[in-house]
Amino acid sequence: MNEMPLASKPTGLGFSELWRHKRILGWCLMIFILPINFGYEAASTGNLLAIPTFLLRFGTPLPNGLREISTYDQQVLNAAFTCGLFAASLTAGFASDIIGRKRTIVLASTICVAGIFIQGFSTSIMMLFGGKFVSTFGFGLGHTLAPVYVAEIAPDSIRGVCLALVNGMIVIGQWLCALVGYGTSHIQNDWAWRALLLTQLAPPGLMLIFGIFLLPESPSWLIIKGRREQAAHSLLRFNGPNFNIENQITMLETAIEKEKAEEKENVSYLDCFKGSNLRRTTIVCVMFLAQQVSGVGFITGYLPYYFTIAGVKNPIGIVQISYAVQLLGNIGSWFIVDRVGRRPLVVHGMIVITVTLLVIGGVGTIQNDKTAIRATVALMTIWGFLYQFTLGATAYAVGGETPAVRVRQKTYAINLMFTTLSATLVSQVTPILINPSSANLGAKIAFVFFAPSLIICIYLYFCFPEMKGRSYLELEEMFQKRIPARQFKNYISDAHVDSLHIDEKEDQVARNTDSSTIDSAELIGETIL
Repeated sequence: MNEMPLASKPTGLGFSELWRHKRILGWCLMIFILPINFGYEAASTGNLLAIPTFLLRFGTPLPNGLREISTYDQQVLNAAFTCGLFAASLTAGFASDIIGRKRTIVLASTICVAGIFIQGFSTSIMMLFGGKFVSTFGFGLGHTLAPVYVAEIAPDSIRGVCLALVNGMIVIGQWLCALVGYGTSHIQNDWAWRALLLTQLAPPGLMLIFGIFLLPESPSWLIIKGRREQAAHSLLRFNGPNFNIENQITMLETAIEKEKAEEKENVSYLDCFKGSNLRRTTIVCVMFLAQQVSGVGFITGYLPYYFTIAGVKNPIGIVQISYAVQLLGNIGSWFIVDRVGRRPLVVHGMIVITVTLLVIGGVGTIQNDKTAIRATVALMTIWGFLYQFTLGATAYAVGGETPAVRVRQKTYAINLMFTTLSATLVSQVTPILINPSSANLGAKIAFVFFAPSLIICIYLYFCFPEMKGRSYLELEEMFQKRIPARQFKNYISDAHVDSLHIDEKEDQVARNTDSSTIDSAELIGETIL
């Protein structure tokens, strides 16, 4: 097909569209409950280290009379998060393909609850490690699966908003952990740190109830398994009684059949790197790699430490403000991700983030200046807002909608494994770069993140396509035909033309029906007269 303006494609997203799909938005929020634990757990170790009774229970005494958690023990606790997440990435694809999306989420919630209880009643660092590993494996299954699940049920018009919600839930989890940590730090016994850990039971507990009694199975998974009637019932649960079931099922079946025509054998992880799937997998992995190399681990995880060593007054209070600003940025992205599109937010957002890193690094070269320190604090808060407004939220939309239907879960699992490995590397290097006894770069660490971010900007500019408002059938066609990234926006797909023809036929039938009704009425009137 030739390129031409997509006049008939939806170009904007208003409140009326969100309200029309409020039922789907509610289901998406339910599916995204477990990612709250992702954010909470990611911030929990840093908060535990600030609770005096935790240091008294597990720390070692220092010559000055204070206590600290040894470097080795801190590394053990940090490793529990990355190891559990990596194991979940390996398992999620197999589990969800075999037992389904719903049952995997129920299983994930159960495992997460067990791990949290182990943490809350730990008597040693290794027992705490075991509890963290188990709970991370549990919510990691849910975190890996949730964007895929949502991508399978969200309408094309609000798919970006639905997928962007997950990042908001992660930020909420980080903020809740900081708030609970601040509140429990004043308790003068072991319940100060036990309460911080056991508070995590709320999200998986709710998910267990919702998952068992309310959550329907993924229609896409049911279609793949040949359960057409169950898929129709699931679509009704998700979308309401007035939803056009046959149209949606036909689209899903057509997309899956197209993929089966290219892949005669059983789907494996290797299929994510074959044919057009290689391009899709690369786009997803680079999107989440961009998050790590842009410095999100430093901004979200090391701000309290950096503010402390930089001599900022009330660093914990400043961090609370920073998290609030980040959450506002994420909420703002919900209203533009399907209006502006993915490409402007990702490409232009990454460029602005990269330039901001350069500015932060430059200000950081000014030594022992209170104005410069205040400037870096402000710039890092602004960076957090820009990140959540653009790359932070949009990455999950891209991660959920880019992979092909039959390999979507496996592609996302590969991406999460790749992201976990890169995050582990960044988290191991960052303390060396910032610690006063090591490189002591301070804000100049932004220069380190600037270089790889610049490379990512170049890739995204030339290789990242616009997928706003496209059905999975259209995306399948465009990737298979190897349409260049910057032509995606204006490309008229065969699937879109076919849908227009169907709509025209339906309109014609309606007009003919109305015309026949009018003619009959006129004939009856003439007869009476």
